[in-house]
Amino acid sequence: MSGLGLIAMAGCTGDPPPHALQGPQAPSVLLITLDTTRADRLGPYDYPLADTPIYDQLAAEGTVFRAATTTCPLTIPSHSTILTGKVPPSHGVRDNGDFVLGEEQVLLSERLKAAGWSTAAFTSAFPTQARWGFDQGFDVYHDPLARLPTQLDWRDERRAGEVIDDALETLESFEGPVFAWVHLFDAHWPYDPPAPFDVEHLGRPYDGEIAYAAHEVGRLMEWWDARHPTSLTIITSDHGEGMGDGGEQTHGFLLHDGTIRVPLILRGRGLGDAVAVGADRRESVGHADIVPTVLNIVGLPLDDELQGADLRDGGSPFSYSEALTGQFNLGLAPLYSVTDDEGRYTEGAWGAFYPRLADRVLTMEDGTVPLRPYAERLDSFQGALDETIAPSASLDAEAMEQLMALGYMGGDASAEAGDVDPRDVIDVVPLTWQVRQAMAAGRLRIASAMLDELEARMPGTWGVEHLRARLLQAQGRPGEALNRYVDLFHRSPSSTVALQVAGLQASFGDWAEAESWFREALVLQPASPEAMGGIVRSLVEQGDIPLARELADEYLTLYPDHAELSLTRAGLYLADGRVEDAWTEADYALKRMPRSPWAHATAAQVQWARGEADESIVLLQEALKLDPYQLPMRLRLVNHLLEVGRNAEAVRTIAPAARLLPEDAVVQELAETARDALDAEVNRVKTSP
Repeated sequence: MSGLGLIAMAGCTGDPPPHALQGPQAPSVLLITLDTTRADRLGPYDYPLADTPIYDQLAAEGTVFRAATTTCPLTIPSHSTILTGKVPPSHGVRDNGDFVLGEEQVLLSERLKAAGWSTAAFTSAFPTQARWGFDQGFDVYHDPLARLPTQLDWRDERRAGEVIDDALETLESFEGPVFAWVHLFDAHWPYDPPAPFDVEHLGRPYDGEIAYAAHEVGRLMEWWDARHPTSLTIITSDHGEGMGDGGEQTHGFLLHDGTIRVPLILRGRGLGDAVAVGADRRESVGHADIVPTVLNIVGLPLDDELQGADLRDGGSPFSYSEALTGQFNLGLAPLYSVTDDEGRYTEGAWGAFYPRLADRVLTMEDGTVPLRPYAERLDSFQGALDETIAPSASLDAEAMEQLMALGYMGGDASAEAGDVDPRDVIDVVPLTWQVRQAMAAGRLRIASAMLDELEARMPGTWGVEHLRARLLQAQGRPGEALNRYVDLFHRSPSSTVALQVAGLQASFGDWAEAESWFREALVLQPASPEAMGGIVRSLVEQGDIPLARELADEYLTLYPDHAELSLTRAGLYLADGRVEDAWTEADYALKRMPRSPWAHATAAQVQWARGEADESIVLLQEALKLDPYQLPMRLRLVNHLLEVGRNAEAVRTIAPAARLLPEDAVVQELAETARDALDAEVNRVKTSP
C-alpha cells in the first residue's frame, strides 16, 4: 500500500463496502469535467453573479464538497488522477505535454468495463485527446478536432454544444449501465463566449464561458435523467484559473485556491440514501477520492493501488498537490502542498502555511504556525509513495511549438530543480513565453531586453539560460549557442538539449557529431522519434545506407505515422531510387510539419530528383527562411541555382555565409564559383548581338 493508502483507505478490500448500492440494477455513471473552472464562480459556491442553474439544481439534489482540491493545476496530470484515483507521483504524469498515462495504470473506465458497463468518452480539446493515454477502457472515445493536424493549436476545442450533441447522439444506442465521461474546455483561455452569453456577461467573458458550458450541461442532464433513472453524476473541474490570486493570472505554476480549489458535486438518482440530498460538506477532500467513492457506490471492490478514500466518509485526511511546471520549464524550485481542514502547507524553496477561512485557503501566509509538523507530514507522505515514471510524450516539433504558443511551454522532465521559488517570481514568469513569442516574430531586440530582466530576477536558472541559448541561435550566433547548450547539458543531462546540440551540429554539416548527440538524446528518452529520425538522417548523410535502413525499419514499427520518421523513410526511398514513394512520405511530413526546415529540405531533395527544379528551389528558400543558419541547406540551394543558371540569386544566397565563414574553404570556393558564373553570364550578355 502506498501514499495516502497508508493512512486513509476506507473499505479498501475485496468485499463490497457497507454502504454500497444494493439491488439487481447497476447504476449508470456520468463524469463531467469542466476545464479551468474555479469553484467560486459557480452558484453552489455562493458566487453572486453566477449563471449556472444546472449546478444549483444538482447541488440541491446531491452533495456539494466546498473544499475540494486538485492534485495538479494542469489538465493532463489532473485528469490522470481523476480517472485513476492516484496522485501524480504514483501515476507518473507530472506536467502537460511531457508524459502519457501508462498502460499499466488502471482507469475507472477499465474497472467499470470489466464489470459490465458500456463506456464512452467525449472530450473537447488537445490536452484530453486519446494520445495522452486516456482512452484505456473506453468502448468509444470521441476526441475529434475540426482542423487538420498542420493547423492544430492547443487552443483548438470543440464547443460544449458540439460535444453534448455528440454525446447525446452516440449514447442513444447504448444499452445497460453506462459510464460516460464528458469534458468541456470552454472556460479555458482565450475567453470567448458565444452569443448570447457574450452580451449577457459583457466585461466578464470568463463567466460567460462558464455560463455557456452550464447551459449545455443542463441540456445533457435533461436527456441523461430521462434515459438513466438510476445513476450517479459527478461534476468537477480539472483545475481553476489564477485571476491574479497569488500574482498568477492563468494556472500551472502556483498552488493557491484560484488554481487548485475545484468544484465537486455528487448527485444520485434511484440510489436510495447512497448520496445525501442537499448536503454541504466542508471537509478538505481531493480528486484522488473520486474513484474510491464511485466504486463504493456501484458496489465494486477497491484495491491497495487506490490512494483516496470515500468522499461520503470525509475523504482523505489531507489532499496532496504539486506544481512542477516551474522546474520542468524554467529550472525553478518545484512546489508541493498538503491541504487539510486547517489550511495549506506549501513547500518550494521555502515553506509556508496558508490558513483556511470559511471555505477558502488564503493567499497570505500565517507566520505564527509552526511549520515542522507540516513539513514532516509532507515528507512522510512523499517518502511512502511508490513513484512511477510515465512514458514520455512523443510530440513532433510542430505540436511542441503549439504547446509553447499557449503558455504550456513544453518543459523537460530532467531539468534540474533550482532554488528560486515560483512564488517569488510569478510576476515575471509571463515574460518567458513573451520572449518565445518575440523570437518567433523575429523581434529579437525586444526578446533580448525581456530576457535581460528575467536574468536579473532568475539568475542562473536552467530555463533562463536555455532561453539565452535559443536567442543566440536566433541571432545567428550558432557557435555561442552551441557552447551554452553543451554547458546546460553538462549541468543537467536532457534529451531536449541533446536534440538541440545535434541540430546545430547538423547545421554545421558535422553529421558524425550530430549522430552522437542524437544517440545521446535517445539514451535519455528511449521513445523519442525525433532522436530516432535524427540518427537515421545522420547515417544517410554519412553514406551508411544499410545501417540507416536497418534502424529505420526498427523505428518505424514503433511510430509508423510519425512525421519526423516519415522524413527518414523519404530519404531512404530516395537513396533506393523510389522517387515517387519518397515524395509521398516527404509531402505527408511537410503537411504535418509546415514550419520544419528539415521537412522543407527533404521535400526539396525529392522534388529535384523528380525534375521539379523550380519547386525544389522554392522549398529550399522556405527552409532557409525558417532557419537561415543551416549551412548544408544553403550550399545545396546555391548549387541548384547555379545548375539552372540563376547565377545572380546564387551569389546573393552564398554571400552571407562567405562573410561569416572566411576560413571555410568549401564556402569560399562555392562563392567564387558563383561570382565567376555571374561574370560569365554578364559578359555573354554584353557580347551578344
